[in-house]
Amino acid sequence: MGVFCSVVDKARDEPSEGKTHAQLHPRPPRRLLKMPRIERPSTRSQQRWRAALTPREFDDTAAYDKARGDLLSTEADRAFDAEATLFSTKTEQEAAALVRKIRDYDWFETYGRSHDAQGHPTGKRVERGEHFLGNVDTIDKTELIRVARRMPKGAHLHIHFNSCLPAKFLIQQARDIDAMYIRSTIPLTTQENFAKSRISFMVMTKHEATHPRNTAGDKAYHPLGNVWEEDYICNTWMPYKDFQRHFKFVEENGHELEGTSGAEAWLERKMIISEEEAHGTHQTGHGIWERFNYRTQMMKGLFAYESAFRNYTRACIKDFVKDNIQYAEIRPNFMSTNSLKTDDGENSIGNAGIMKIIDEELQATMKQIRESGDYFGGMKVIYCTPRSFHKEQIQTALDECIDLKKKYKTLLCGFDLVGHEEMGNELRHFVPEFLEFRKNCRAQNLDIPFLFHCGETLDVGTKVDGNLFDAVLLNAKRIGHGYGIARHPLLMEIFKERKIAIESCPISNEVLGLTPTIAGHHLPILLANDVPCTINSDNATFYRSSLSHDFYQVMIGADSMSLYGWKQLAMWSLEHSCMEPEQLADVTEEWTRRWQDFCEWIIEEYGPKLAKWEPATDSN
Repeated sequence: MGVFCSVVDKARDEPSEGKTHAQLHPRPPRRLLKMPRIERPSTRSQQRWRAALTPREFDDTAAYDKARGDLLSTEADRAFDAEATLFSTKTEQEAAALVRKIRDYDWFETYGRSHDAQGHPTGKRVERGEHFLGNVDTIDKTELIRVARRMPKGAHLHIHFNSCLPAKFLIQQARDIDAMYIRSTIPLTTQENFAKSRISFMVMTKHEATHPRNTAGDKAYHPLGNVWEEDYICNTWMPYKDFQRHFKFVEENGHELEGTSGAEAWLERKMIISEEEAHGTHQTGHGIWERFNYRTQMMKGLFAYESAFRNYTRACIKDFVKDNIQYAEIRPNFMSTNSLKTDDGENSIGNAGIMKIIDEELQATMKQIRESGDYFGGMKVIYCTPRSFHKEQIQTALDECIDLKKKYKTLLCGFDLVGHEEMGNELRHFVPEFLEFRKNCRAQNLDIPFLFHCGETLDVGTKVDGNLFDAVLLNAKRIGHGYGIARHPLLMEIFKERKIAIESCPISNEVLGLTPTIAGHHLPILLANDVPCTINSDNATFYRSSLSHDFYQVMIGADSMSLYGWKQLAMWSLEHSCMEPEQLADVTEEWTRRWQDFCEWIIEEYGPKLAKWEPATDSN
């Protein structure tokens, strides 16, 4: 584990009403204290468990019980959160005990058994045995999600920039854009068609809308369409303002959605993946990815014009602050076909312009946050491009990544390939290009680590699974998802030794078919093997989630997870970020102070509330 700050305790007896964050928490002179270390799995721990098992037979229960205790304590010493537990303060210990009690409280007061002793349905949902998409409304009523939202999360290292905020944000942004067009794969003339239709958006001129390219690359005139007419030609464009004006949809319960508000409500629902879509009886891994890709295509046009992109960038940073995230690394997509349009549709803004906008909005929003007395430690950009690209396209992307890094030295922080891993090119396909990229970076003294998506699969021994080995050989700093690594003991050892962190995305992994529920997720296996992991939300827009929800899922997914585990995961996120040393020290100091405040808040808020609470007697 890296070095983390210890912040001097500050007096808390002054009245706080009306004071800003900065006034309430003046930053002391930085004093970085090295956290003591305990011995990690070593000769000492090996000796302990070997000694415990020396007798092949036990003559009495006392000797047996001692050997059992030695085995359990040895494993506890090797736990990923052993240091956080060993060096915990009295406040942390009290808060950790309360968090366990909060879990119990939620189980008895909000969840419960799905069937009674006679096998009759109770109408209740259970925590770990249910899907997140079906449980999210219940989760939002729990005390533990309230605690998770309050938790300082450190660094958010794996989030696709076009799917951070709730879907309604971008949908509402498009409301007044004259150059916004919409199209559908089928006419919206029946309830069945409303359900089956695939919707997409684009900002463009009327000429572009009426002169789309055909498969040969030629442009021919096609009049604008009307999705409400039976003879609508699929995928012909319609002005979005006309779509809003004439929108009308009658739901199964008879409720009518009309006009702009009705259109936006229906589109928002189309953007979110449902429990039935993800976990239906006949759903497959490829099937849910197809549904997921449709959402990304639907989102693309809503995101791809200047005012929406600027507003989204500001709102996203503020949302990080709201979710108690101290630092973030975002993944926008960079490709020639993904450029932004000006709001009138007349001009395009290329990848360099996208970086310029992010930089401008980051600086302006950071200034606002500081002036309000709140805190955000910064944000960086990971250059992402599709893994489905050809070699020449990847070479162009790598060259552009270097050019942008030279212009935005502290903003751009890494390179990644994105897209469905089982359908795209494996890393090995681009090894010559990657090796040349590394050589060029060394020659120009540029630090652009690989932060590859890989191992997001249940396959073992395939070319997809082999991406994990290529990532190691290509000296990746972190791995996105890395779900398959739990099946490779050697790779787990290498990841530990070389300090390659996993960007784990529990909710996304569940929705996209890698595990049926959080109880089956691989994270406890990685943590039991002390592989460094971070917690991330991936594509929160489509799941109605936030990073707080992913931390919630981690806590209820395994009985062994505790407040100390949350702490270690947050500290790992800081340690394995791409922050420069000075920035890391500043963010870590702030996180440390917030963690102390967080533990005190748990005690103040839940100590009295749960002091006399006991679970009701289970008559079943």
